[in-house]
Amino acid sequence: MKLSFTTLGCPDWTLETIAARAKPMGYDGVELRTSPDGNHLSPDAPAAEVERVAALFRAAGTSVVSVMGYCRFALTDPAEVTANQVLMRKLIGIAGILGAKYIRTFGGQIPKDTDKDRMTATVAQALTPLAREAADAGITIGFETHDDWCAGDRVMRVVNQVNSQGLGVVYDIFNAFHSGLEPWDETYEKVKGHLAYCHLKDGYTGPDGTLSYVLLGAGDLPIAEMLARFKRDGYDGLFSFEWEKKWHPEIDTPERAFPHFPHKVRALWSAAASGKKT
Repeated sequence: MKLSFTTLGCPDWTLETIAARAKPMGYDGVELRTSPDGNHLSPDAPAAEVERVAALFRAAGTSVVSVMGYCRFALTDPAEVTANQVLMRKLIGIAGILGAKYIRTFGGQIPKDTDKDRMTATVAQALTPLAREAADAGITIGFETHDDWCAGDRVMRVVNQVNSQGLGVVYDIFNAFHSGLEPWDETYEKVKGHLAYCHLKDGYTGPDGTLSYVLLGAGDLPIAEMLARFKRDGYDGLFSFEWEKKWHPEIDTPERAFPHFPHKVRALWSAAASGKKT
């Protein structure tokens, strides 16, 4: 098991602060948000800037494990699909310079009045050449369980149609759980053989139906049971803490949330071996 955090959780931190704090807080690396808004790195950044960022993390003794991209492909306009392919190719280049093994991508919300099977084929067709190019560069594109792709069958239809080592699943455990589409262990069984890595966070639904994000273990996620299952199955991959501070400024600061996550995950992981509760 390895741990990282997404820089979505620290939108006000500089890259220098992120690089310096990751390892002392107990993380093996970071998932670097790469967005047109430039927080924390623009996909249009020149190669010299990307090289500077790579050197910054190397000097701090940590790594960028994944490029957190914002491509989406469930689109009816072929020109938009092509534009997102162009964006993904920029991210493949950035990941190569950074030494990142993964790039996160979305399928995107399926447009209303559109056939889901058709959109599955559209997404798979768009990702097929990209997955081949990523694999040639030693990179895996991670298709996230997000939007209309939270059920195991739905995301795996894309993965199976692409049929490339360059495409895997970013299993956002809470997204899939919260969607209520199927029991968590059914989703897990369907995707576990194709995991790139996992996003991990927690939250609860209040009496009024509002979702609130909370520190790991304080929400609805049966996290001890889940981690015990991962450990029993020999998972030795990455759990990336997706603290959505950028979208939810009301939640705890990264100064509090980030140190808590490694402590909690490792305690639960250790308890899974001993049978203890924590």
